[in-house]
Amino acid sequence: MSDLKIGIVGTVRGADFYKEFNRFNNVKVTAIMDTDPEALSDFKQKHDIDMTFTKYEELLDSNIDVVVLTSPIHVHAKQAIKALERDIHVLSEVTAATTLQDCKLLFNAVKRSKAQYMMAENYCYIREIVAINNMVKEGLFGKIYFAEGEYLHNVKYLHYDKDGNTTWRRRETMGKRGCTYGTHSLGPTLNWFNERVNYVNCLGSGSHTVPEYENDDTTIMLCQLESGALIKIRLDMVSNRPHNMGYYSLQGTKGCYESPRIPGEKHKVWLEDYSKSTEEWIDLEDLYNQFLPEEYIHMPVEQTDSNHWGADYFMVKDFIDCIVNDKPVNIDIYKALEYTLPGILSEESIISGGKPVKFPNLKLWE
Repeated sequence: MSDLKIGIVGTVRGADFYKEFNRFNNVKVTAIMDTDPEALSDFKQKHDIDMTFTKYEELLDSNIDVVVLTSPIHVHAKQAIKALERDIHVLSEVTAATTLQDCKLLFNAVKRSKAQYMMAENYCYIREIVAINNMVKEGLFGKIYFAEGEYLHNVKYLHYDKDGNTTWRRRETMGKRGCTYGTHSLGPTLNWFNERVNYVNCLGSGSHTVPEYENDDTTIMLCQLESGALIKIRLDMVSNRPHNMGYYSLQGTKGCYESPRIPGEKHKVWLEDYSKSTEEWIDLEDLYNQFLPEEYIHMPVEQTDSNHWGADYFMVKDFIDCIVNDKPVNIDIYKALEYTLPGILSEESIISGGKPVKFPNLKLWE
């Protein structure tokens, strides 16, 4: 078959996707779109690209098979819908949408389209996350009932451009209260449970570091699952502190997992079936040979060469495999919305003092 033709929206994060897609022989990035002509010119000078566009519709007209959306989050759904209406496959950066209405419109567009939609929640492809997921499937944690994820990333410098104008990050993630960017934490943890959220509660610390920001310095979102299990998500994108964009923990009746909080620490598990006592932690890496595919152990790319600890490589590889071989993608519209909707519902919860908000039944949207 001919190469899968890829079009990318956005030159900044798009450069990372350009690199990842070009690692594979059966695909070719043929077009890039950005509203900034100067950014397009710079991109073309650095990369081998056939076509550049400043209008999204022109990109969709350029005979591409897949569109990769690295645009601002509030246009993800609208751009995805336009591509799906043309039966163009979509790989969309997080979040899938920013409003309940856009979630419904996106859901219906996916159902109507012959193309596939996948949300690019790359954190689900991090090596340690995959290992824990495989151990959960083997029953090593027993009945799991609590998990947590934290995304602590001081990105105040991204809230204004060089001319002092507010960016989409300032407006869409910091311009309202709630867990506005929580899928990197929720996606992996919810995937371990493989069940739906039932209720969402959300509270915030107030705005202190930058008092004029609407979003709280730290936001806590609690997701109670249908089984009664609990997931706690912490989001903080302004506090003056070192980054920790990938903290996770998991607790079950037979084991627990703790990821590092400080650089240099190791991922640890306590497992009833492996540990010699209730106080013995085991380095997760010591169990890789039993619970990871070979390519995750001896990675074909350096983790420093593929963003997010190598997860971008595995996510793009998986997406290509699904599209080329006509297999269902792994983070489909159901998972995309299950990872995205709690953050949207948290906006209602936090302004009402943390009251629980019911998660919608997506089956009723069909």
